[in-house]
Amino acid sequence: MPPIPTTDFGSKTLALINGYRSSRGLSTLQANSALKAIATQHSRDQASRMSMGHSGFRERMAQARAAGLSGVCSENVGYGHRDAQQLFSRWRNSSSHNTNMLRPNLRYAAVSVVGGYSTFFACE
Repeated sequence: MPPIPTTDFGSKTLALINGYRSSRGLSTLQANSALKAIATQHSRDQASRMSMGHSGFRERMAQARAAGLSGVCSENVGYGHRDAQQLFSRWRNSSSHNTNMLRPNLRYAAVSVVGGYSTFFACE
């Protein structure tokens, strides 16, 4: 396995997602600092457990609601991607991850990569 990236290429991944959404006639997702904090915390949690998953998703939706968003959210996670393009491509080529990226009602989003663990968190 290639070395785990030490940089957070989340903003580059979000730019790729937005280009993809735009090419499909969908609105782009506005970067949101509250969602960035939520995504970063989940990526940190995954890295500390060395396990990828969606545990705590309802709590993250509640945090988004408390930050003034609708609380109707979608989430993708990943592990071990070397850069934004590889992460985006894997999500695009996975039916369920692709569906999450193309949900038409989503308005705000963030992507965070910590210790090789990635989280895309987006809300209406």
